[in-house]
Amino acid sequence: MSLRLLLAVIPFAAACTGGSSEPVKTPEAGTGKDTTTDAPAGARVAANSPLAGKDERFGTVRAFAGDDPGKTVAISGKRAWTVGPGESWTISLYEFVRADGTKNVFKSPTGEPDFAIPGAYTLPAAPARGLAKGALVLVPVEQSTACGRVLSASETEIKVAHLFDTKRTEKAWQPDQVLPLDGKLAFAAPVAYKQQPDAKAWTLGTLVYTDGTTAWLQGATRVPAAQVKPLDVVRAYKAGDKVFAVPVDSDTFVAATVTKIVDDGLQYEIKTQDGATKLADVCAVTPSL
Repeated sequence: MSLRLLLAVIPFAAACTGGSSEPVKTPEAGTGKDTTTDAPAGARVAANSPLAGKDERFGTVRAFAGDDPGKTVAISGKRAWTVGPGESWTISLYEFVRADGTKNVFKSPTGEPDFAIPGAYTLPAAPARGLAKGALVLVPVEQSTACGRVLSASETEIKVAHLFDTKRTEKAWQPDQVLPLDGKLAFAAPVAYKQQPDAKAWTLGTLVYTDGTTAWLQGATRVPAAQVKPLDVVRAYKAGDKVFAVPVDSDTFVAATVTKIVDDGLQYEIKTQDGATKLADVCAVTPSL
């Protein structure tokens, strides 16, 4: 499993398993008062997280604990792309249950209660059409997504190759189980972002939603929209191209030169400015920042 896929799956697992606990102050549902509850240590989040200091669930539906931009997104099909339950904040494909105001309710894949997510953080699963061989898409893998290349496409199935546990995997998907990438700032787009405006390093991220002022990213990260840039995932890079890329053992971009196409375009071999040769996933490369 690649490092980034592993990092995406770990928060989901942490949210669904036990562990040492510590009293955490949370608002008592329906009262506005603070009450002390026992929450797993893994439930605590960073200060810049939109989940910080909020109750995570109540009633028979697992409640969303973060910001709700108040956007209603109608879902007419049986599935939708959305961030997962609890604190996972990792995009995947889930079974749609019903709408509930500005939120949409989804079926939990773990046997736990259904979970609610603001409409702003969901995208109806529409059948992908007109995909050419080699196009980059996202496919659902273990409550996360994997970036892959289209091998073939028809009206009934789309065959995609992606890396799983560092190994090449090929699978046929239904058209509405594939999310095309177009290099724009849209739901699930691979992006580069800065934690602070004066930060020197750009970090690899996945966009969940932006209102033009604020951007919400996978991993419960919230930053100013001006600090987020889409990656050019449409361009096919070749040996000799100067790029900014994130090595598979890192999460920040470095200036590099493409030296080889690997795994039929699922990865690039790159040489960094210090002369090191590394690998970078196809969805972690862009020409400029």
